[in-house]
Amino acid sequence: MDGGSLAALRELVESGRVTPAVDRTYPLREVPEAIRYLAVEHARAKVVITV
Repeated sequence: MDGGSLAALRELVESGRVTPAVDRTYPLREVPEAIRYLAVEHARAKVVITV
């Protein structure tokens, strides 16, 4: 993806016209649990690690 496409995507997300599908969020200290969830539970959307 080029810089122009990324900028356009960012505008769509920031405006609320596009919403990323997030299944779960995990804090950084719970990365092993997040990986287990991805491997065993088969996430239906993105799994996000917060820093």
